[in-house]
Amino acid sequence: MAKLLALSVCFCFLVLGASSISFRQQPEENACQFQRLNAQRPDNRLESEGGYIETWNPNNQEFECAGVALSRLVLRRNALRRPFYSNAPQEIFIQQGRGYFGLIFPGCPSTYEEPAQQGRRHQSQRAPRRFEGEDQSQQQQQDSHQKVRRFDEGDLIAVPTGVALWMYNDHDTDVVAVSLTDTNNNDNQLDQFPRRFNLAGNHEQEFLRYQQQSRRRSLPYSPYSPQSQPRQEEREFSPRGQHSRRERAGQEEENEGGNIFSGFTPEFLAQAFQVDDRQIVQNLRGENESEEEGAIVTVKGGLRILSPDRKRGADEEEEYDEDEYEYDEEDRRRGRGSRGRGNGIEETICTASVKKNIGRNRSPDIYNPQAGSLKTANDLNLLILRWLGLSAEYGNLYRNALFVPHYNTNAHSIIYALRGRAHVQVVDSNGNRVYDEELQEGHVLVVPQNFAVAGKSQSDNFEYVAFKTDSRPSIANLAGENSIIDNLPEEVVANSYGLPREQARQLKNNNPFKFFVPPSQQSLRAVA
Repeated sequence: MAKLLALSVCFCFLVLGASSISFRQQPEENACQFQRLNAQRPDNRLESEGGYIETWNPNNQEFECAGVALSRLVLRRNALRRPFYSNAPQEIFIQQGRGYFGLIFPGCPSTYEEPAQQGRRHQSQRAPRRFEGEDQSQQQQQDSHQKVRRFDEGDLIAVPTGVALWMYNDHDTDVVAVSLTDTNNNDNQLDQFPRRFNLAGNHEQEFLRYQQQSRRRSLPYSPYSPQSQPRQEEREFSPRGQHSRRERAGQEEENEGGNIFSGFTPEFLAQAFQVDDRQIVQNLRGENESEEEGAIVTVKGGLRILSPDRKRGADEEEEYDEDEYEYDEEDRRRGRGSRGRGNGIEETICTASVKKNIGRNRSPDIYNPQAGSLKTANDLNLLILRWLGLSAEYGNLYRNALFVPHYNTNAHSIIYALRGRAHVQVVDSNGNRVYDEELQEGHVLVVPQNFAVAGKSQSDNFEYVAFKTDSRPSIANLAGENSIIDNLPEEVVANSYGLPREQARQLKNNNPFKFFVPPSQQSLRAVA
């Protein structure tokens, strides 16, 4: 009996251990039972000095089902998104613009630094560094920091949990960046609510409003659980200016905003940073902030950061993109071209590639000159996505072209319409059409796992980015070449659908396209 009990206990531990390996948490019961899907638009805006942040309500059922949250950042000229980190991994797609960004990986060394000096860094006096155009009185001490990267339109940036991120726009065109946060990821040990831990300023974090409004759930008490009920009038879209600190004077102090240093006493911070200047500590805690500054500040005169020298005509230069460098089969046989076939030791987290351009890539994964193109980022071509458990794809669909009905076998798909519009249909397990509307620019549609989706462009170009909640999503096409129907035996098709053999053969073979279907001849004549 004792042995049987011991074996039972061991089996329980094995089951628990196996379940803990599962990368994504399971959604709540009935969380993904939909009678109808809705395309969502942002319903809150936080205005700042250098731009604004728009957010979608993560309490909407579709986002709760997928376990994700979405926001959109707009940076104007010389605008800096102050550093912050999140409780869950993010994917950021650059819809427009270009600039700099930095990821601060805890424990990794500062690799961007001034010319080496004698002795250890902490033992030698740093030589002053002169920026271009500065005189002797403006010289600053030598700087050292982690890698600075450039981003461009079409880039997908992977941001792991707890890694601090900052972004800066050094061009006249506004930067527009769409960010997906995977709150259902196992890296998030808190509740499934997106949190931004700001490292500077004294401003409300972008999802705080929804946390305050979040409805109570029948769950055991958690110190992290939202505590207030939403009010109908608070659900309407309103800029930050309509919710000033003066109007929020009656709320609890922790809801006033602030950064991660705001809660520490000045004495703690002074000793931690070894500074005696009271103003430094006050600014660190955000005490001297004006409300207008917000999460995005404008850098007077532009940001001067240590980065590799840029070539002449810098505005026209393009950063080398490893995705464009391809090896032929002969190189692979000779042992060269191992990029993407990693053995697990050639890329550490401190030197990991964190971005891939999918929006302007000249070598799409799927291409039909009459219909459109598709480019994918997954853990095979951006290794860090394996850690995040996320991926994404960029699609471009021409007028009246169709992407065939298909479903994701192992992931939810969050489709964000970048430009144009498309008629999209989504069907659930009961054969009900739960979405049958036009998906317009700036709107988001959540397509749950295994729900079938198809779309037809209503504009000259319908461009979208689809975030996927698995690092290597598997897609099953329901029509076209190499689809499920195409791979069924003709007899099975005929008897399953009650068709004569000839009609079953048409169903299997009439569509020679894999994913994108060009417009019909009738559509082409109508356009002409």
